Amino acid sequence: MKAAKATARHSVRGAASKARRKPLRSAGLLGVGLMTGAAAGWFAARRVT
Repeated sequence: MKAAKATARHSVRGAASKARRKPLRSAGLLGVGLMTGAAAGWFAARRVT
């Protein structure tokens, strides 16, 4: 469990530091991720009903 927490903390710190160095790229990737997640959720909801 300790290793998982350390890995998650490391990933969050790395993402935050990259966001400070290249904010436009980070925002673009975040937007793509949000759109992909929204599309996946929409397809999953349609398949269930």
